[in-house]
Amino acid sequence: MINAIELVPSLTVGGEEDLIDIRFDAVAAYHGHSALAMLAVTFQALRLMLPALSPERPPLRTDLIVVSGHPGPGVRDAFEFVTRAVTRGVYTVDRALPHARLCPGVDMSYSWRLSAGDRSVGAALRAGVVPERFFELIARGGARSDAENVELSALKRRVADDVLAAAPDTLFDRL
Repeated sequence: MINAIELVPSLTVGGEEDLIDIRFDAVAAYHGHSALAMLAVTFQALRLMLPALSPERPPLRTDLIVVSGHPGPGVRDAFEFVTRAVTRGVYTVDRALPHARLCPGVDMSYSWRLSAGDRSVGAALRAGVVPERFFELIARGGARSDAENVELSALKRRVADDVLAAAPDTLFDRL
C-alpha cells in the first residue's frame, strides 16, 4: 500500500537556519479554494524552477525574487507561501510577459521568472495542460451564470488534481 503522504507533492527551500520542506496541502490550507487550479500550477512551476535555479542545494527563500505574468490570488499565494516574496516586496506582476498567453482576450501570461543573485530561471505553462473550457469560463468573468460558476469550481479541482499528479517537467517549458 502506498503511503498517502508520498502522494502530496512537496518542495524544499532554504530557511533562516534549516531547510524548509513545504507540502502542497499546507499551501492549499493557507490559500483556500478560490483559485485552486492556479495554486497547483504555480506550486508545480516552483517544483521545476527551484532545483533548476540552484541545482547544488535548495536556494534560500530570502534570496528569491519573483516576476509573475499572472495576477491571480492562487499564483500570488503559492509564491508568497514558498518565497515570502510579497511580504519582502520582491514580487512583481508583469502582465506583458510574452510566453504562455493561453487565455484569449485576457491580458496575462501563464509564465513566471524566479531569480536569486545573478541566476534566473523561468517556466511557461504548456498549451493543453489546462483545458480550453477553463479559459473560456475565466474569460467570461462576472458574466458567468450560476451553472458556469459551479462548473468552473469543479474544473478548478480537476485541474489541480491533474496538475499535481503530473511531473513538473511535463507541464512547463523552461525559459
